[in-house]
Amino acid sequence: MSGQLTSKIKIPKNKVDLVNLIFAELEITFHNQFHKAFPDEETLNLAKQLWLAKLEKYQNEITFRAIDKIIETSRYLPSLSAVLNQIKELKLIELNIPSSNDAYIEASSLGEISPFDFNWSHPFVYHAGAKLGWYRLKTESEFNIKNEFLDIYEGILEESEYKESLHLLPEIQEEMPSDKALSSEKQKIRLENIKKKYL
Repeated sequence: MSGQLTSKIKIPKNKVDLVNLIFAELEITFHNQFHKAFPDEETLNLAKQLWLAKLEKYQNEITFRAIDKIIETSRYLPSLSAVLNQIKELKLIELNIPSSNDAYIEASSLGEISPFDFNWSHPFVYHAGAKLGWYRLKTESEFNIKNEFLDIYEGILEESEYKESLHLLPEIQEEMPSDKALSSEKQKIRLENIKKKYL
């Protein structure tokens, strides 16, 4: 099925209808593989319920476009995880959000520049770097922290569905000088906090 044909199909507003349409398209496109994967009505209904639960949080249009792309490019019946990955990929492209790997490269290239002065491609990259810690990004090897950063970034992508604050960079807040001198213990704590925040 070509993109031209699927682009003429009306995308249902209802999620149940969307999942039924997706399964109809998959059956037509991957007939033998489809019937091998879903040999009876019970298996098919269970699969539809699982897909419905996992696709619920995504917009119908982007879900349909992901299926369309898979149908055009794959010779094999896609798994649910392949569809979810395709949705995420399309979403990143559509919203100009860097991939996990690009985000890591950007966050670790900060050098001596303050994170507040850096020209971030997207606030998600800043938030992932801040959560991991700028000091760690500057001092630890890629081998030690890259996977941790990627996990944090993926978590931020998930959270961004319902957390508006992740779509914004924080405002710079100047620390007001205190009239009272800090004790040496509090000075050490403050210095450590500054290191974590800015280094």
